[in-house]
Amino acid sequence: DRLKQIHESISDLEKQRRPQRITRPYIDYRANLHVHSAFSHDSRGKIEEIVAAAKLAGTDILMFNEHPADHYDFYVDGHRGVRDGVLLIPGAEMKGFLVFPRMSMKAFSGAEKQELSNIVRLRDGLTFVSHLEERMDWQIQGVTGCEIYNTHADFKTEKRLLSSMKNPLWLIQAKAMFDRYPQESLSALLDYPSDYLQRWDTLCQIHPHTGVSANDAHQNVGLVVRWVDNKVRLEDALGEKLLEMDSAVYAAVQKIPKDVVDGQELLRIQLDPYACSLRHVGTHLLMKDLTEESVWEALNSGRAFVAFDWLANAKGFDFALWKQDQRHEMGSQVRWEQGAEFRAVAPHPVQWRLIRNGTLIHESEGETFQTIPESDGNYRIEAWLTIASEERIWILSNPIYIAK
Repeated sequence: DRLKQIHESISDLEKQRRPQRITRPYIDYRANLHVHSAFSHDSRGKIEEIVAAAKLAGTDILMFNEHPADHYDFYVDGHRGVRDGVLLIPGAEMKGFLVFPRMSMKAFSGAEKQELSNIVRLRDGLTFVSHLEERMDWQIQGVTGCEIYNTHADFKTEKRLLSSMKNPLWLIQAKAMFDRYPQESLSALLDYPSDYLQRWDTLCQIHPHTGVSANDAHQNVGLVVRWVDNKVRLEDALGEKLLEMDSAVYAAVQKIPKDVVDGQELLRIQLDPYACSLRHVGTHLLMKDLTEESVWEALNSGRAFVAFDWLANAKGFDFALWKQDQRHEMGSQVRWEQGAEFRAVAPHPVQWRLIRNGTLIHESEGETFQTIPESDGNYRIEAWLTIASEERIWILSNPIYIAK
């Protein structure tokens, strides 16, 4: 019932969408960072299906972070170029970073964390601190930025669901729910990433850090039931055997066809299909055009915001500082002066929350937001939506840095 309420609330919200006029010199391109394909040991995703899923999710840019291995070079062999209108950029998940280098990293696989980041950055690459929940050494010098939300980290906090998922019979019985509400089944678990944001706000007071979202998309969470040697075999989403079940026990919850043949797939449950994983959250980049150079420029500049687009399409959001008719984008570093004004707009009425140096200082409601900064500091804005009577975080902007 709860998933149905969420689904209907989101559908109603979309009908009320009212795009606002935005005067900015950039186009909003939606990116997914931290995507895995079959190059990684824990994914079987083919590039054709990932690109197709990206188009369904409204994604313009796929930035891959494969697990490096001896049998391939993620930079040389990885996914690159424009495919069916989607820009592909190769990268890796290495030593706790999302790295997007400008050269092969094969020779540097033994580098320590700070050294690895330095090597990538000094050669015009990008590095983002990843999985902040797993590490104490998150204050790495010279990085491009950090994850401010990670789907896998969010998922790990759902202890009750994780416990239920260990019971194959529960999964089989829950299949109808997953089939009916695939996006809500994955995304309704969303929690406000307070720990990530607290660390990010701390880092931004030391040096600007571009905040990005991490889809951590693998399409590897699920269950396959197969008929093998007159028995019911349960496999994980990667095809690895989990256990064998008595056919009578299985038949009590799911009918077995009379004409079943050896090797036949009886049932498949996929909790994290690429389309749902990629739609769940995205990093929106403000760029001139859809090129790798423009991606680099936007991420280095902090001209980006994170949005949970499964709730609503975030294209149409804007946040900037205006000084004497001059516009300053997210990521800008400017001097404080009298008369400056923050302005934000969204295509839906939202709850606006303005954050300065990690502290909430101003709240308002509506489709537009305006306020005057009274002092220096790092200012970012959050937009919240009311979905099925519950407030949910929708948009997290990057900061605008105001100095004395």
